[in-house]
Amino acid sequence: MAARTCPQCLTVVPMGHAAAYTDKIECPGCKSTLEVSGMSRHLAIWAGLLAGLLAWRLTAGDGTFAWVVPVVLSLLAFGFVAGFATMFVADLRMRPPDPVAESSAGGGHDGGHH
Repeated sequence: MAARTCPQCLTVVPMGHAAAYTDKIECPGCKSTLEVSGMSRHLAIWAGLLAGLLAWRLTAGDGTFAWVVPVVLSLLAFGFVAGFATMFVADLRMRPPDPVAESSAGGGHDGGHH
């Protein structure tokens, strides 16, 4: 199955939706609720971490505030690469339904003193 396709109706989900709404994506075809699989998230995170490490290594230097540039560029590299990797490798799956909160059986009274 291709990346970013709905497992139910095989409609391709736009790249931006896969990256922006990883937990709750609505399929444009069948309107079912989807999410990005865990393996796709892990691949994107590892790609971002490797890009951050590379940015750190390439910008490390000496000086009083030399630590600022590698930190900022590593953070930016992680964010951009992880986001773009999610856009390209997002494998979608059906999102499980949200758990329903139980109501108290006491008719709204919690048993405390009045």
